[in-house]
This record gives sequence, structure tokens and C-alpha cells, in this order.
Amino acid sequence: MSNFQRTLKRSVSFSGVGVHSGSVISVEIRPASANTGFIFQRTDLLNKPYIKADINSVFDTTLATRIGSPEASVSTIEHLMAAFFGFGIDNAIIAINNSEMPILDGSSAPFLTLFDEVGVEVLKEPRKVVVIDKVIEVVDEKNPTRFMRVEPSKKPLISYVIDFERAAAIGRQSISMHYTAKSFCEEFSFARTFCLKEDIELMYSKGLAKGGSMENAILVSKTEGVMNRQGLRHEQEFVKHKALDCIGDLHMLGMPILGHIIAHKAGHDLHNKLARAIMAEVSCRSIIVPSAKEAARFKAILSFPKSLSEIDRNLTGLAVG
Repeated sequence: MSNFQRTLKRSVSFSGVGVHSGSVISVEIRPASANTGFIFQRTDLLNKPYIKADINSVFDTTLATRIGSPEASVSTIEHLMAAFFGFGIDNAIIAINNSEMPILDGSSAPFLTLFDEVGVEVLKEPRKVVVIDKVIEVVDEKNPTRFMRVEPSKKPLISYVIDFERAAAIGRQSISMHYTAKSFCEEFSFARTFCLKEDIELMYSKGLAKGGSMENAILVSKTEGVMNRQGLRHEQEFVKHKALDCIGDLHMLGMPILGHIIAHKAGHDLHNKLARAIMAEVSCRSIIVPSAKEAARFKAILSFPKSLSEIDRNLTGLAVG
């Protein structure tokens, strides 16, 4: 267990296609000092503005999580944020020359392999954690069947339910698993984003999905099912990807959560709404710096892989398309 913040040992650069813009985007992720958090820098804009990635910077959750403002924003950051969670990264500067992150293969696995190449540095400042003391719940006012809550729990857990009535190949799926860095890397990180074939024309008409393909998403048809030639990476890949998104969105709290996250037909909007509620409901949660005496209580949420060699899943060379 490590109760100290972490960052990357050195910078890592890569490029890839934006799923909506179709542009080739260049990114450099740099180490950052303790208490920096996650800061994006739009290197393509005048004065190269910085955008803090936290729960209050989210201003749009349509199809992805977007932070900043209409004048300077970055979207589709959730897969990267989830990968930061998986490696226990608390601080980083992300320089990017576009308004969206590259989609890569549609999961968090490529980011984890990049982090594994450069390694992790443990900093000298302690890490805070959020302990859930009472139930906190948020509900979609327009559709009460969509909700999220977090309950007190001695173990970090995440339970997620999806229900896609429009596509039998997706249907209703549910999972309940440990909400830890190691579990994320082994059980969630490889799960790809997905799209219905019948929605593509509408997305095109709105100038979206220009870079989407079966190399970076699962394509599902109402009549033909999963259209990717090599199929799914896991029979529950759809719900696991939604949980991946949730983990990435909640990591913008900047602190691990000791509690049981429960999501029912949720999405980026409710992920952010719950994160804001956690911070607002001060009588329902505690923010603490765990002491050495509390090591056993917080071991699960303060244990992080030093490298992917500790992970019981091969994340390199995953089949795409």
C-alpha cells in the first residue's frame, strides 16, 4: 500500500485519430508535481490555455465528457482518466493539439501500456481519500429509471446495470466488482466503446463520428448483432465499458472512494452529477489522509500496480476490428 501521490517518471507522446473530428491528434503526457491534479493544455490555441480536469470543469456530457468552456475545451477524456486510475496516477500535464483525445482502440488499455513503458514516480505528498458515511443518490429527473448512488462499504465496489432495449445483442447486462486499480486493469480496461449502426447516419449529419471505425469501437446492428469481425473481447464488454467510463469520470474527484458505487442505466451526465453530490453532501462523506495505523482499512484503494507484469491479463496486442 502507498499513501503517497504518484505521477509518471517521464513524458510519453503518442498520436491517434479523434473519433468525432476524424483528425490525427498529437498528445504528450508529462509528469507533474504533487497536488497538481490533471491539467490539459491546448497547444493549438492562442496562448496555449490550460484546462483543469476536475468535476467542476465538466460542462458537456453528450456522448463523452467535455471539460473547459466552449472557447477552450477537451472532450473524450474519460478513457485516459480511467487509465490514470488504473495506475494510481494523481498528477499529470496533458498537452494536446485538438479539442478531443484520440480514441485509440476505444478502451483504456493502450494508455496503460504507455504508462507501463515510462514507469511511475512516487511523490512525497500524501493522498486523500473519500469515505462514504451515508447514502448519496442522484436521479435523472426526466427518467427516474436512470439513477446512481454510493453507499457506505468496507470494501470498494462498483455495480453497473445497462439496458439497451433497442439492440438485442447488447440487451440488459449487469456487473458487480471490486473498485480497485488492479481490478480495473484486469477486468475493465480492455472494454471498448460501442455504437449502434442505426445511429451512425444521424451522427454523421451532426458532424460527429468522422473518425469512428471497427478498429476503435464495437459496431452493433439491431438485426445483425455485433459486426466486428473478431467479435467481443468479453461477453460483458458493453457493461464493462460503461463502468470504465464511470471510473474515469469519478477519478476527476482526485481521490479514491471507499464506498459502493451503484449505477442503473447511467451515463456521463449522472457520473458527474454523483461526483458533484459527493463533494456537496459534506454530512454524508469524510475526506481524510489515512494514517499508517489505518493501512489495513484502506489497503484495497491505496494499492496500485507498479507495472503491467503484476496484472493477470495481457493488455498488449489486443485484436481490433
